[in-house]
Amino acid sequence: MSGPPPQLRRGGRLKDKSPGARGEALALRYLVGHGYTLVERNYRTRRGEIDLIVRQDDTLVFVEVKLRRGTGFGDPLEAVTPRKQKTLRSVAEHYLYARKPRFDTLRFDVIGILADRSGVRVHHVEDAF
Repeated sequence: MSGPPPQLRRGGRLKDKSPGARGEALALRYLVGHGYTLVERNYRTRRGEIDLIVRQDDTLVFVEVKLRRGTGFGDPLEAVTPRKQKTLRSVAEHYLYARKPRFDTLRFDVIGILADRSGVRVHHVEDAF
């Protein structure tokens, strides 16, 4: 089959980041600015994915990032449903088993980012669930 690769025919730009990747980049910049260090990005298993794994001193933090361009579909934080929380816990268990990181405590944080015409607002909920 000749012609451009399929992704070019769909009209998408290859350089543009997806909204999820943009949200993760904003969240990571926020976290690093608040003293966290990155351990891993986009840890994936068959069960799901953890957006960011960071460290704050001896605490290992699993971070779910939600970006919204408006509140038409609700607040970004509302998207982390009990089902999503269960998935994140399962993926975190896999990570702990596979990587065996050293830590004293661990927690799950959620970062909701609202990026609309008035600007970008970051809401960080520590120990969210």
